[in-house]
Amino acid sequence: MEKEYILKHRNTDVAEFRIDIETENVDYVNILDNKFSPVNIKASEGGKIVSLNNWLINRCIPSSREGIERLKKEYNINDLKIIMLSKYGLSLSDHFWIDRKPFNKKWENINLFENRYSDVMGKILFDPKLKLVSDIKGSLYDPNTSTGGRLKKFWQYNEKSNLNYLIKGGSGERKQEPFNEYFASLLINSINFKCTPYHVENIGNEWVSVCPCIADKNIEMISADDVRRRYGIGKTYEALLKLGNEKVCLGFKDQLNMMIIADYLIENTDRHWDNFGILRDGETGAWISTIPLFDNGYSLWNNDFVDISKTSDSQSFEETNEDCLKYVNISKYIKKTPNIVEIFDIAFEKYENADRKNDIRKALIIKEREVMEKINSAFLNNELSIKNNFENSGTSGGIK
Repeated sequence: MEKEYILKHRNTDVAEFRIDIETENVDYVNILDNKFSPVNIKASEGGKIVSLNNWLINRCIPSSREGIERLKKEYNINDLKIIMLSKYGLSLSDHFWIDRKPFNKKWENINLFENRYSDVMGKILFDPKLKLVSDIKGSLYDPNTSTGGRLKKFWQYNEKSNLNYLIKGGSGERKQEPFNEYFASLLINSINFKCTPYHVENIGNEWVSVCPCIADKNIEMISADDVRRRYGIGKTYEALLKLGNEKVCLGFKDQLNMMIIADYLIENTDRHWDNFGILRDGETGAWISTIPLFDNGYSLWNNDFVDISKTSDSQSFEETNEDCLKYVNISKYIKKTPNIVEIFDIAFEKYENADRKNDIRKALIIKEREVMEKINSAFLNNELSIKNNFENSGTSGGIK
């Protein structure tokens, strides 16, 4: 037995597909629109099925999310796609959604940017003390059923500002991530790179990070992993840069390079291909720019020993953030060393683990010196390269 669905982008039918009830996996897909298809139209039939199934799984709450086992047990849920599909796969990141028989919904009446939604699922996962409610499957549309990431979080609409905000907590004993987000936001914006604004708040005696929704009813976020899947490119700097140029995305190379530098500065270990991407015009499909940097919680040696001698791992283009710098002339983007320690003091003012805070601060003092040396070295190498090119051009003897 199977259930039939239509994947839609706004009011465009993108693909029809079926899910086998026993396996709870896609067993048939037919691409109807190539412009907004999230899978590569050139893939084999089996490849399209696998790709769409992975896309749907990626759209679900991950099994690693805190509190998820409690939820699955209480509601007798094995596959989180059931919950996601029951809420039409709606998201506050993009303009995709999933219709089901009798296929009578309209984007204008269902999208989360213009219509009210429930935050029940998110709050239940965020706070284990909250009572489980019996009508969770029948409640309103809920963006929390399609929000990725391991950290507990929930979307909340603010009537005063008329904006949606993502509330994220911390993990482990240190609960450092909200302060990392605030620090990264302040630091990255201080050097005039684009970063999503974050701040910290105390909710229910717990510090959380808060950021506004990046997407809206006109512009959507498409992750680099979805881009890779859609266009069949490899996970490399060169392949992504080539595609960005083909899409006439102005400043694409500079924006990628700024991301590389930012991750090096904040010691970010979590820039996997779902944690960066592009902003796309929801009507035309045109690439606008990269997404302002977001989801920087796994920075500053988060949940690890503070060790400035060890370069932080990267999940973007190379094994480490320092290795990624080979693609970038850092002195082109940063002329002087940013006030890393000063910004850290501001961001971590209310962080309560004094010993941890002191360890990070000491490491960042060394980091500042390291950054200064990188900038100076890159500047000198650039000057030397210019001089050599000038001399080799045959004009060193004077004007001809």
